[in-house]
Amino acid sequence: MTTLQDQFLAEIEAYLTREGMGATQFGIRALNDPRFVFDVRRGRICSVRTVDRVRAWMADPERASEAA
Repeated sequence: MTTLQDQFLAEIEAYLTREGMGATQFGIRALNDPRFVFDVRRGRICSVRTVDRVRAWMADPERASEAA
């Protein structure tokens, strides 16, 4: 059975693959947390607020113009 957390991680992994972005860079850009993706991969449980923030960031077409 796939949990919501597993689904969220799958969305992040798909984004990383599609955009060719590293996990550290993603965490910094999305939440200013370089360990975010690594922690989620290790089982970190995210609040609904965090999931919503990350999903909104991934859906924002302007994010590509952000400074690294």
